[in-house]
Amino acid sequence: MPTLQRPNVLWLMSDQHNANCMGHAGRKVRTPNLDDLAARGVRFTQAFCNNPICAPSRVSFITGQYPHTHRHLGNTLYDYPERNPNTLAALARRNGYQTALIGKAHLIRAWDQEGFEYIRYCDLCDADRDDPLSHHYFRYLYERGLADLYDQGTLPPDHPGKRTHWFISQIPHEHSLEVWTGNETLKFLRERDRRRPFFLQMSFQRPHAPLSPSPERAHMYHPAEIDIPSNARDLFQRAFATKPAFQREHIARRGTYPYVPADEEELRLQLTHYYALVTIIDEQIGRVLEHLGEEGELENTVIVYVSDHGDFAGEHGLMQKNFGIYESIHRIPFILVYPGCPAGREVSELVESVDLYPTLCQLMDLEVPEGVEGKSLIPVIEEGAAGKDAAICEWAWTRPRPMIHAIRTQEFRLVYYGSGLEGELYERRTDPDELVNLYNHPDYLRVRLRLLERMFDQVMNYQKKTDAAYDRRESYRTRNCFTRLLHKGMKKWSDLEPLYKP
Repeated sequence: MPTLQRPNVLWLMSDQHNANCMGHAGRKVRTPNLDDLAARGVRFTQAFCNNPICAPSRVSFITGQYPHTHRHLGNTLYDYPERNPNTLAALARRNGYQTALIGKAHLIRAWDQEGFEYIRYCDLCDADRDDPLSHHYFRYLYERGLADLYDQGTLPPDHPGKRTHWFISQIPHEHSLEVWTGNETLKFLRERDRRRPFFLQMSFQRPHAPLSPSPERAHMYHPAEIDIPSNARDLFQRAFATKPAFQREHIARRGTYPYVPADEEELRLQLTHYYALVTIIDEQIGRVLEHLGEEGELENTVIVYVSDHGDFAGEHGLMQKNFGIYESIHRIPFILVYPGCPAGREVSELVESVDLYPTLCQLMDLEVPEGVEGKSLIPVIEEGAAGKDAAICEWAWTRPRPMIHAIRTQEFRLVYYGSGLEGELYERRTDPDELVNLYNHPDYLRVRLRLLERMFDQVMNYQKKTDAAYDRRESYRTRNCFTRLLHKGMKKWSDLEPLYKP
């Protein structure tokens, strides 16, 4: 039976947070609480996700498995008929932890129910498909007469942010996603079972697009103070020269996802909203850390901050994701604080999202189940052990091929789109901005073949359970469900309420 001496775990997670967009990481974003965590603990400067979109990446975090092992490559997993007794949350729960999930899960419902005894969802991707009012945050808005102001998901055709994906929300700040997530987290902490340590995932839905801070907070940043990344010239000056032809064609069409700003002025405006959302998330994290300090629990709590994947956030001149596998998408923020950890340490070894599972197991004194593929990072921190020789990213998509893979070593990044298509190869030491594509350069043929061999050795042998085709089938199956119409069908609550029967 676990003892009360086991530490609490506070797993802080955001969605689509560019790893550079924190004060301590270089960009001019106000994140005092994340900066303080980095100063108190360990910051992994080369941490990478194993999938560049939400749900598959989160599956890798919660299982400690690569996508080619867990085989979930799709983004519409909520109703997938599968249980898993060995998710990180389920393991903690079986070993005496009081487990809670507050915010965005974007996982399989059965896994959430098995792993977390206390759940408060904020994203409609986690809602019962037939009953949006069963969803915690949406019901909160409904009970306050704000349901028609819900502005996440696919926006109605007449919405001012429909094309650009950035606008000022009409939801007051006190009722925003972030404040609600902070309030619900504090409620759990105040009412928790103090006889048991807690395992709490506080998971923010943003800064994922749409970028819609509240009216009170939308102008926290002035466009003039926004720092434009150096490789934004990839769009504005180079028009993606040396990139694959299909990417240049997308840029020329000015596709809406990822978003291609018209010029640097529009990019600065979008980043004011992105930065605002990051700062608001930081504020809510600060509220929780302050409460733990007041309760005397802070020193006995393992705290981790990660994001499921990155965002261009102005790099290469773009916003959002779903366009290649660049450093801005593949690399993630990763901060770890635990009792007795070295303070202010930066680790530049390559680490991956699958490594979080065994790391937390070691800190919670739990045996790692069979099948977990990550490696604990405690030896890397405390013994100077080497990290990974490569970080792998696996993506099932529809354009330009159904499978896209990337491998990142200390020296290179290679992206493989499939036979017959151009790929991408960047020498990181001389080209950290990933501007000069060397994939077809004759001097780099051996490098390309070596990296392809290393990548294929790991990822080629698997079968998919879910992918983009599965997403399409699920979307069609649930196309007339109330939650689907509200979340992705461009409908307002007032359009649906007359037909609603709980």
